[in-house]
Parts: sequence; structure tokens; C-alpha cells
Amino acid sequence: MITWKSALRLYACSALLVASLLADLPVATAQDTDTEPNNPCPQAQNLGAIQLPFSLTGNLASTSAGGDVDFFRFIGTPGALVRIDLEGAPTSQGTLDDPYLGAFDSSCNLILANDDFQSLNSRITIAIPPDGVLIVGATRCCDGTFQNGGNGTYRLSISAFAAIRSISGRTVDAVTHEVLPGSSAPPFSSVRLLRCEAGTCLDVLPPQPVGSDGRFQFSRDLSGQLLPAGSYQVIATANEYQAEQTDPVEVFEGEDRDLGDIALEPFPVRFSDITPCADVPVEGGRCRYSVRVTNRLGTKLTGAAWSLVEAIGTGSLSDSTRFQSNGARKFSIHSLESKIVHFDFDVPGTVRAGASICTSVFFADDKREPFFNTVGQSPLFCITKSAGPSPALSVVPNKDAQKMFRGSDSRMIAPPKVKSH
Repeated sequence: MITWKSALRLYACSALLVASLLADLPVATAQDTDTEPNNPCPQAQNLGAIQLPFSLTGNLASTSAGGDVDFFRFIGTPGALVRIDLEGAPTSQGTLDDPYLGAFDSSCNLILANDDFQSLNSRITIAIPPDGVLIVGATRCCDGTFQNGGNGTYRLSISAFAAIRSISGRTVDAVTHEVLPGSSAPPFSSVRLLRCEAGTCLDVLPPQPVGSDGRFQFSRDLSGQLLPAGSYQVIATANEYQAEQTDPVEVFEGEDRDLGDIALEPFPVRFSDITPCADVPVEGGRCRYSVRVTNRLGTKLTGAAWSLVEAIGTGSLSDSTRFQSNGARKFSIHSLESKIVHFDFDVPGTVRAGASICTSVFFADDKREPFFNTVGQSPLFCITKSAGPSPALSVVPNKDAQKMFRGSDSRMIAPPKVKSH
């Protein structure tokens, strides 16, 4: 039978054994330098049990015709999250012009690689493998095999990483409180995630469609990295709704933060019954289309509607264009009534195969200065010119058209909120 005293002695002996084993391992200081040779991966420079935060200055300096690759082996707590940054010329941390970073297990199997297209530096967030060993490779983009290498100085830093679990919520109609679905159905609601630091909020993810139930959830950034603890903001948009943004909210390590319902205010007008142009000859012709405009208010609307046309891949010198179709349409709509509005424009036969042409509609409650008093807008449809021996102009399926609109929608930037005092 093991008594509590014998158990205590056993624990003490185990602690001494672990301490003696760790004593045989090198312990890197908070700063270190690159020591050659440390290439290929099995010859990685052994940093041992490093103290975080840790930084190292290195130099990819090859004596051969090719470039150099540096590998570093360190020991940490299994499962602990760390952030690894490889910086060079883009942030004045060296002369390496486009750092490329890799994380390997103790057998030199590549776990994760990164080339941050936004900053031209590289960053990886990763959990230390179960055996406690992680090998880091430093090279130049885009040396995916970590064999060709590059030349230049750099700074490698490793720090503990506090990750959140997720940020979630739901988009709803502010009036009816009904959910606003995403890519599968109108009004094609989407959300953006921003991270806020020092009063400035910058995009973490571009617009993402919500689910059919209006729900969304963020757990990783665009490159698949975990999201760090900190302040975040969500901007939600939907066709024929005013964009809405949350206040910045602090999300802590390990937290699943549910923002609840994000309520979007509908525009005073609704656009429906879209009739795209059909049978436009491939050699050129008139695109005639229409849309129904409905007054949602309890009062009469007197204003104007107009349509914009945006074409990409036209084959012209700038390869794109944007213009208004054949003028604004001025009219009045009584409360809860509607009117069908017609537009048209010419499609020349010189438009290159593969071009896409998309239309949108605007309405303003003002006949005199309509262009600066809009109360509603919506994407309508897209047409494309197919390639091949028998080119033709055809309407793009609605779901695909919505992706095209999201890529160029200026309404994605929500104005700052003004708080009353």
C-alpha cells in the first residue's frame, strides 16, 4: 500500500529526474544568433528549451550558386500555442526581401508554411507537437521545398500566443426580426471581420456569406491561422439593407464570443421582379431589362431611379468600364405601391470573350438632386460572353452573380457611428 508520505517521496524523485534531464538540454537566451551549418533540416541548429519571448538574428548567406536555408530546433510545452514571425526588408528587420517560413516536426516533416501576401513577411501560429519538439525553417519565397533558399538577413521571433475560440452571431431584419440568409437566397447577407488596435480597425477576413439561418462564425483568418485574443468588430451587409457594424468588442483567450443578432435596417424601397436582358446578339445589340420598385413607407415617394453598368474583361486598353444606362427615370410611388422601371444600353460586338457585364439599380427620394439622396440600391444581374467557336452572351446564375457583386461592392465600408450625448 502506498502512503501519502511514500507518494510524496516518489513525486520528489520524479521532479529531480526531470530536472536532471532538462539540465542536459541547452537553454536559449531571449536572444540568439544564426550559427552555420544549420541546413538541411536534420542539421538544424539546436536552440534547446527557449525562453519566450525569443528572438534571433540570422543571415541566409550561401557560398554556393544557390541560396541558403536556415533551420532551428527548439523544445517547448507540448500543445502550447506559439506565434513565429520571420521578418526582413519589408519591416526593416533585415535585407531578406520576401521571407518564407516553415514549421516542421522532429522528423523534419513539414507541418505548415506561410508567406504573408499582405506584408511580405511571414507568420505562423502553431501548437507545439506532442513530443515537444518544433523545427523552424527560414528561406525566401517561394521556396516551398525549403531546398533552394535565398540570400539576406532577417529576424526570427517566437512568442506565446493567446488564441480565441470563435466569434459568432446572426444577421436579422431590424423591423421583422426575421433572419437574413447568405449565399443561398436573397438578400445574400454577408459579414466582414476586423481587428481593432489603437483606435484603428483593419480587415481580418473579406466579406463572407452567412448561412441559410443567418448565422456566422469566425475562428481563423484568411491564411488559416488562429485568431489572437483582442478587440474585434463585425460589419454586416445585405442587398437592400443598410450596412450595420458592431462596436469593437474584446474577445479573450479561449473564449467563444456570441455577438447575438446584428439587426440591419431595410431600405425604404424594395427591388424585385428583375427581368434581365435576353437574346443579345453576339455581334452586338441592345440589352433591355427592368425591375419593380416598391415603396415600403407609409408616405408617398417622389424621386428618380437609375442603373449603373460595370463591365470587366472587355478587351479595351483599361479592360474595364463603368457607366450609367440610358438616364434616370423620374416618377412617384404611393405608399406600399410599386412601379416597373425599364433600362437599356448597347453591348458592342467588340467585347472580348470572357467579359462580364453587371448591372445595379439606385433610387433617390428627390427629383432635383437624386444622385446625392439615395434611399435604396441593389445589384440586379450579370451577363457574360462565352469563349469557344460559338461565343454567346448569357445571363450568369444568380448565386454566381452575387459573388461577383460582393467582390466590388462599395457598400462594404460602413460609415462610423455617431453617438448622441
